[in-house]
Order: sequence, then structure tokens, then C-alpha cells
Amino acid sequence: MNEIEIVDLVNEQKYINEVSEWIWKEWSKENGAKLEDVIYRTKHSINEDDIPKMFIAKCNNEVIGVVSLWVNDLKARQDLFPWMATLYVRKDYRNKGVGKKLQEASIEYAKTKKYNYLYLITEHDNYYEKTGWNYIEDAPLDNGKYTKIYKYDLKNLNYKKRR
Repeated sequence: MNEIEIVDLVNEQKYINEVSEWIWKEWSKENGAKLEDVIYRTKHSINEDDIPKMFIAKCNNEVIGVVSLWVNDLKARQDLFPWMATLYVRKDYRNKGVGKKLQEASIEYAKTKKYNYLYLITEHDNYYEKTGWNYIEDAPLDNGKYTKIYKYDLKNLNYKKRR
């Protein structure tokens, strides 16, 4: 596999529609959201100097993954911020370290902004624990289901980039 490059989406806006479609299919379509609404949100989730922020993974001049940093990703926990969200890797690039590289970019960026912690929600089991995230609790969603909240300690000096 060729070199994977992580790039700030603010510098590669030609990929907004493509990554918005991934986000829509993965998280928003089943909730009745329109693709156009997700594209609008993506356009307003890129910021040069702070959060919200989106990074993309590229390989062979193709976008292969995306991750976001948001002020909030869970209505029930307005007290926690910032959040890593929308971690998505194209199916043909999964299990090749792309997700870890996107996480690393998010973690490193949040550290530069002097945040103490980074949070995420997920339904996945035993994925984020492998990269240093700690489970906090289950929290309610609007649909009556629950999701897991994880926290990453950005002050952790033992953090090692995984290649």
C-alpha cells in the first residue's frame, strides 16, 4: 500500500461531498437526514484555527477516510468537550492502520489546542481501547438506545504513535 497522508479538510474542500456522503450513509440516512443537510454541516465543520475540524486520509490521490473534531456529539453530555466523531474508513482500506492514523491526527491537534481530554461515542466493542481510550459510561440517545462514552487523556505523556 502506498503512503497514507492525513490532511486538514479545510485545505482539500473538493472532497466535502464525498466525505459527507460517507457520513450520511453511516450515521444520518437512517435518521431521516437529507444528504444536502450533511453536506451543509460538513462545510461548516471545517475551521482553520480551532474546532470544529475535519481531517481526511488520502492514498494515491484518493480520499479513503475521515474524522471530525466537534464541540459536542452527544446531547445528553453538554458538559464534555471536545469530541472525536465520524471516524470512517473506506471498506477497501480497513484493517490497514488508516483509522489509527486519523485518530492520531485528532489527538495531536486537540493537544495543540491545550485540551485535557478528548471524548467519543461508539457502539463498537474493543476497538478504541486498543489505542488508549478509556470507557466512561453508557449514555442515552434520543432514540431510546444507549451508546458508550470514551475518554482520551491528552496529558498522557506515554502516548506513542502507532505506525
